[in-house]
Amino acid sequence: MNQVVDWNDIQASVLKALGEHRVVKRSVSQHPDVFGGELPVIVQIKQKLGGLRVYTRKCNRNILDELDTRVEEIEKRCERCGNSAEIQNIRGHLVTLCCWCYNRYLEDRFEGAEAMWPTDLELNIADRFPDLVSSDAASLWPSIGPGRLVLLGRFLAEAEHLVRENCETPIQVQVSDVTTGSDGSIQINFRRYDQCLDFPLKRLVLDSKRTCARCGHVGDIVRKKNKATALCAHCQEQGDWNPFDE
Repeated sequence: MNQVVDWNDIQASVLKALGEHRVVKRSVSQHPDVFGGELPVIVQIKQKLGGLRVYTRKCNRNILDELDTRVEEIEKRCERCGNSAEIQNIRGHLVTLCCWCYNRYLEDRFEGAEAMWPTDLELNIADRFPDLVSSDAASLWPSIGPGRLVLLGRFLAEAEHLVRENCETPIQVQVSDVTTGSDGSIQINFRRYDQCLDFPLKRLVLDSKRTCARCGHVGDIVRKKNKATALCAHCQEQGDWNPFDE
């Protein structure tokens, strides 16, 4: 990642980063009738929840709209390389990374990342969420690819909470199987079901169609014969893992 501030020449480096060619300054200078004659006073710029936050003093409404537009553009670019990207959740830390930098980040931060990410590659639903399975079920292992286990875990945690709040008896919901459907989404089969799960289940299905089954980054559906799954561009290039074997 390129360093914006040169500590040996702070003024020159900042002027280079925020110089005449920058779009907001150019807009103000070329269209003073729209943006007024003064540049906004930036009091703080920081990253928050994976996005960019720019705080200014009171200024022209059109300038604020222009800043918001540029911030939205920036938030769609990778923090490391500038490639197209979306916000990712890495162990509760939100970052904006493309699929290549996301996987490189995992490799750099976690030794043996493929074996450690997600952290719970052996998600035994019967052990972790006993209220969601039959009382005589000793184990229930999903077959969905390691990259989707965090997504599934969030759904199960929400489902457990809803069941405890909305059901009169301890077990109104019983999950029997979790697999990848023919359309590439996570499919959950139930022995017993409650309508309180309708919305989170629909959200899980939709989110799983754009979550890479291998690494958890945003991906797209990939089809092979009569099967489908979601993979990011990085994982599509990897020849050592076949999602259709899951």
